[in-house]
Amino acid sequence: MSKLKGGSMDVVNCQPLLDRLTLALVKTGVISDLAKRKTQLDKIKFCLGVELSYRDVKINVRDEIQTLLEALYDQCEDHGKSEPLALKAKTQGSKAYMKKRDTEALRCFTESICLAPAESIVLPLAYANRSAALYQMHKYKEALQDITWAEESGYPIALRHKLLVRRCRAHLMLGDVNKAGESLEACITHLSSVPVEAKEKFEAEIAELKQKIENHVSSGSSDPADAEDTLQQPHLWKGENEQVKYMTSAFEMRGSEKYGRHIIATEEVSKGSEVFVEEPYAAILLPEHHNTHCHTCFSKVTNAFPCDGCRDTIFCNEACREAGRAWHQYECGILHILSSVGIAHLALRVLLVSGWKLHCDIRGEAVEGRLAGVGAHGTFNGPDHRDRYRAVYHLLPHLSNCLLEDQLQYCLAAILLASAITDKTHFTKDSLNECGEKADLDVPQLAAAVMRHIAQLVSNAHAITQLTTSDCGAKSRMEQIKQIRVASAIYPTASMMNHSCKPNIINSFYKDVLVIRAIEDIKPGDQVSNCYGPHYCRQTREERQEALKQQYFFTCKCAPCTQPEYMRREASWSGFYCEGCGGVSSWMGSDDPSDGGDDGGDAEEGRGVLLCLQCHKLQQPSTHLTYTCSKVNSLHEAGEEAMKKGNISEAVSLLRNAVEEGSKVYLPENQYFVRVRDTLARALGESGEYESCCLELQECMQMMEKHYGPESIELAHEFLKYSEVLQLAAVTNPRFGEEAKTVNKRLNDIFTLNYGPQWKVYLGSAFVE
Repeated sequence: MSKLKGGSMDVVNCQPLLDRLTLALVKTGVISDLAKRKTQLDKIKFCLGVELSYRDVKINVRDEIQTLLEALYDQCEDHGKSEPLALKAKTQGSKAYMKKRDTEALRCFTESICLAPAESIVLPLAYANRSAALYQMHKYKEALQDITWAEESGYPIALRHKLLVRRCRAHLMLGDVNKAGESLEACITHLSSVPVEAKEKFEAEIAELKQKIENHVSSGSSDPADAEDTLQQPHLWKGENEQVKYMTSAFEMRGSEKYGRHIIATEEVSKGSEVFVEEPYAAILLPEHHNTHCHTCFSKVTNAFPCDGCRDTIFCNEACREAGRAWHQYECGILHILSSVGIAHLALRVLLVSGWKLHCDIRGEAVEGRLAGVGAHGTFNGPDHRDRYRAVYHLLPHLSNCLLEDQLQYCLAAILLASAITDKTHFTKDSLNECGEKADLDVPQLAAAVMRHIAQLVSNAHAITQLTTSDCGAKSRMEQIKQIRVASAIYPTASMMNHSCKPNIINSFYKDVLVIRAIEDIKPGDQVSNCYGPHYCRQTREERQEALKQQYFFTCKCAPCTQPEYMRREASWSGFYCEGCGGVSSWMGSDDPSDGGDDGGDAEEGRGVLLCLQCHKLQQPSTHLTYTCSKVNSLHEAGEEAMKKGNISEAVSLLRNAVEEGSKVYLPENQYFVRVRDTLARALGESGEYESCCLELQECMQMMEKHYGPESIELAHEFLKYSEVLQLAAVTNPRFGEEAKTVNKRLNDIFTLNYGPQWKVYLGSAFVE
């Protein structure tokens, strides 16, 4: 039942109702009747007709869903425009601006812009005020955009001189003297329209700006965000495949009974090559990013451009707003309902993008004689809208393999969304107008189509991620780079790749565009494999097999899941020295001595034993092993607690002792022991012992490289920390500065391979060259 979860609302949440109805149908045995319904439409109609008693309460599924929707409809007014609230937010922003609380002012002015009706006088004033806050924050490019939006939305002529001066200053700060000169001419032309009481000051500002332009004086610099404008767009290596769009011509799609539809290399492809560059067919922003990211391209937005009908949706600019109008015209004002059911929202979005007529046309097509999803002209996911939806429609839904509880959740979520769209939008009317009397559209029909796409997306949706930085400790001098999930999307061409726990490609994103690169050389005849989530470096074989079976309905037989060499490597990541021969001894059971508990007694009860992969001896852990592990764990925890309290010298002493004791029993690549060493490195860095910190980080990096590989992002994270410490150490010892340059080159290579050249743009000053 957890597969649908992903949205939340402040007042009323849909998921508890879906869970409650599912529980009632399971406990009463009614759910068994769902299995007898073969089609999605039959399942939907069955759910709509269910009436039962559970715990002396009568439940009618249709009425329960409608009651929840009515409560949600009552909230719609809270998601519309409001001039009084817009004015209040603008006033709060002005107060924050006067007190130099720039971030607060920016937030309030943006809130005002999103709240203000399109024709309200508050809107241009809020744009103008936000431009002032952005200018004060040295975000000159964004300030210029807001000035233009303020003018276009009707900024008063009597106040326009303020914008003209700010525009000229912003161009000067950006070093664009030509545009500053054009802005100055506009100031001079406007002079006759300036109120008498403001004219003297305006004339003085014109004189000042004229002097600066003549002297080419600029006290600012280009906004770092400008780098994104010059960032090289991703391009497919060897050009685009003629039969399968968005994929390199060095690959081809094939079909077989064993592998289904899959991708094979027909030419040698070198590591780092961009082999897929695909725009999403449909994509949704996650609710937690609704107020910070563009709903069309998912770029993080500093100066949001609002929807003209609701307060919940923002865009980069008017172009993105227009691009999203096809689907947002139906979501406007009810986004709080649609986004509360997770991946089901994306399933509905697919249909809003497609339109009902196209859905019916593709649903009724015959596909004999060609691979599913391939059009009559032999193209998969072509540029034509019909070709693209065909590719989506023929992704496998796996409904027959789904648990009945999951199928029921899909039904209920689909009914809820179909009802909301029917009740609150003109989607049905538009579909009838397009299809005429032949349109077969009501709540059950729409819900059935949504249900099919939900089942497809559970196995085929991609998480769109972005890079960001986060502190790795309240007092740490180090920063870590992490990926955050911002959206969910469907990329039908990329979905044709089969899974491997050791993939030969990696995904990254340029805004909403999926860019896939080869992370190793791929030879002709090799199958191109993606990782669906479970990766052999990050999860055990048992965990991977269970996850893939549960969500994707297959047993993985890739190399890490079947070959002994990978199983030995996996064992070493939680391994100990064998007390008999010194080889790799792997813990077999639920109570790993690394947890630090008194495991000796547990082992005697048969809850865990050690198996040596070298001498093949199976034995219970000795008292010495369990005691040492417990001691290391206690020292580690005490060291971390001392760091939290600011007792750095005590932390260093405790953690050095932990490393010394741990080296007697743990293999160097044991993941827990690597964490202990990493904590010691952090403590040494906090204490200013940078050379010692570097030595510890070198040990950690060797184990990270052995575990994850020489071009893994995990190793890059270690290099990033190492680079920062090297620069601190270089203050007293110049030789560390030379090593930092070498490390930064390695860092750049790894991050570029994993994330593409745009990674520096997203991170700004986090990367020190």
